[in-house]
Amino acid sequence: MISVNNVSLFGFPVMTAKIDKRSYDKKSIITAIEKNFKLNKKRNHWDKISVLHHSYNDEPNSKYHRVDFNSLLPVYKKVLMDMFKHLEVVSSFDFDFAIVNYTCLAQSHYMASHVHNGADFTAVHYIQFDKKHHTSTVFENALPHTEFIHYLNPQLAEILSPKHPSNSWAYKDWSVDIEEDDFSFSPAFLRHKIYPQVSKTKKRITVVLNITMKRKK
Repeated sequence: MISVNNVSLFGFPVMTAKIDKRSYDKKSIITAIEKNFKLNKKRNHWDKISVLHHSYNDEPNSKYHRVDFNSLLPVYKKVLMDMFKHLEVVSSFDFDFAIVNYTCLAQSHYMASHVHNGADFTAVHYIQFDKKHHTSTVFENALPHTEFIHYLNPQLAEILSPKHPSNSWAYKDWSVDIEEDDFSFSPAFLRHKIYPQVSKTKKRITVVLNITMKRKK
C-alpha cells in the first residue's frame, strides 16, 4: 500500500500520493508531449480564455503525435484503490477511470477556473514539475462567507497559518504542496485553476484523469 496524505479543503477530501517514476515509461510520455508542444504552444479546443497546450477535446487530431499512456494505467489503478480506502463508504463499489487530458504549460501559460463535468472525482499526476518555478493547482472556496470574512476581521489572515489545510475555510483559494511525481485526487466539482507559470525553460506537464464510482448490486 502506498502512503496517502488525506486532507480536507473547504470540507472536500483532497489526497496526494507519490508515484514511482520507475513504474511507467515517464521519459517517452514527456518526450511525446513536448514534441506536440513544439507543433503548437497554444493547443486549446476547450475555451477562449486559457493560454496553454493541452489535449482535451482534441485527442483524435492526427496533426499531433500519439501519447502512449498504457504504462500508466495499472499504476493509476493501484493508487486509486489505495486512495478509496480513505473514504468512508457504506456499500461495496466499483470504479472506472480514464485519462482525459494532458497539459503542458510554458512561461505565462495558465488555465481558467473549471470543474470536471460527468465525473465523481478527478486526479492530476504532476509528471514534470519544478516547485520553485511552477504553480500547483489552485482550489477555490465557493462558500459564501469568503466574500466578506476578511472585511469583518482583516487580521484573520495574519493569524491563521496559510499552510495548514484545517484553516482553508478562511481563504478564498488554497494550493496543496506539490512536488514532481505527486498524484493529487479531489472531487470533480471542486472548482480549480492554474495560475500563470514563471519558468522560462522547463515545461509544467501533467496527466489528468476523470474517475467515477458505481455501487455494486
